[in-house]
Amino acid sequence: MKRIIYNTILMLAIGAWALPAQTQTAIYDGKIPIKIQRLRQVEDSVQVSMEFDFSSLSVATDRYLSLTPILVGAQGRELKLKNIRINGSQQHKAFLREVDLNGWQRQVANAHYAVIGMKEARKEVFRYVTSIGYEGWMREAKMNVITDLCNCSGEAQQIVSEKVADRIVMEGAEPYRVLPNVAYIRPEVESVKARSESNDVFLDFPVSQTDINPNFGNNPRELAKIETIIREIRSDANVQVTGVSITGYASPEGDINFNNQLSRGRAESLRNYLASRSGIPPQQYRLGNGGEDWEGLVRMLQGINNFGPKETVLSIIRYYNPVERKDRLKALDGGRLWQWMLNELYPRLRRVVSRIEYTVRGFNLEEAKEVIKTRPQQLSLNEMFLVANTYEEGTREFASVFETAVRVFPNDPVANLNAAASALLDKDLAKAERYLQKAQKNTPAYFNNLGVLMMMQNNYSRAGNLFQRAAEGNMEVAVKNLEELKRKEDADRQLRN
Repeated sequence: MKRIIYNTILMLAIGAWALPAQTQTAIYDGKIPIKIQRLRQVEDSVQVSMEFDFSSLSVATDRYLSLTPILVGAQGRELKLKNIRINGSQQHKAFLREVDLNGWQRQVANAHYAVIGMKEARKEVFRYVTSIGYEGWMREAKMNVITDLCNCSGEAQQIVSEKVADRIVMEGAEPYRVLPNVAYIRPEVESVKARSESNDVFLDFPVSQTDINPNFGNNPRELAKIETIIREIRSDANVQVTGVSITGYASPEGDINFNNQLSRGRAESLRNYLASRSGIPPQQYRLGNGGEDWEGLVRMLQGINNFGPKETVLSIIRYYNPVERKDRLKALDGGRLWQWMLNELYPRLRRVVSRIEYTVRGFNLEEAKEVIKTRPQQLSLNEMFLVANTYEEGTREFASVFETAVRVFPNDPVANLNAAASALLDKDLAKAERYLQKAQKNTPAYFNNLGVLMMMQNNYSRAGNLFQRAAEGNMEVAVKNLEELKRKEDADRQLRN
């Protein structure tokens, strides 16, 4: 019967309210670590949950140690909770025998939270869980634990009261949630909004020829594509075409000098064709000679999956000059690989790249709000920034403008920094981190926004360092973030204690 009484008490203590530890201290000269898992007012009660680690404790065989939690308030108010009694080996045998002989199981349960032997106490963490009635004076009460080593066998009694928690967490208290303050940079005004649109025109040229046959192969579709783009730009009252750049390319078979002539001739052919149909005069065209398109061949090879000799071919292109490349490629697989590339890859390398260059007029705010919906590339980053600020910060419309800005200007450091700030407000930390990688480094705004990211990832120490660096650069929102961290620290201390 005696075993059932004490084991039942121990199981109840271990099983209930197993919550993550919030704060840890140690008593009894550091030999008994204690984790306060819960010390909270809930309606008319105070819930208590603590973990005691007795693994380093030693109690003499004929002595016992009593641990009594006690709430201590102002003006001498206090409330002792049931204690834990830990018996040395001989003391425990004698205690169990006396309880069994006298039938004191109920009295022991009323007087103690649990009574355990030293051997059992060391085996696992002991959980102390109870609930007591709440009284007003407890609002400012602290939790102590009184350790009382009994004066058995004439030994001196040792009684010490040690604080383990500063106060009870009152009902309704929640972990403080920081309010991030992000930084934006207003982009500079573009004095001239110069834009361009590039297009690959995959014209079909018979081998060794430069003249464009509008009806040959895919030429009708490709020519219609470039003509449509030019027509749409020229018909837009907001833009002014300033030039067209055309670069021709040749596939890398045959003589290098001849291929350079082919690429130049193909660019001239497209210029002459467009000049006669687009309304853009010949003097506005600029021609480029791309020569043999080895880079295009590399891109095509890299895009082919399950192509066995791919790495061999790429290595040859990488490490040898054009003449040696061709000789070595022709020698692979008895010339069959070269023939396959001639038939399947090289025709797509006989191409022309056109880039239409133009300027865009400035827009007022109302015009910009409409243009961003259909032709966002015609806006400057400054115009987009002004549009964003017509919406409330953090709204879907607000975020959408910054997403559009970074899509139109994917490598612009200001666009990326502002998009990161918007993503942080949306709690999209992965996107914010990606944008910050392209933002301008070593600026107060960057330090602040990276600090917000760290703060939202619960890395408060690094966040504080970053906010401090931003504050040194007169970044006001960084000062607010430092204040938020202080509030978080104070509130968390209240919750822990």
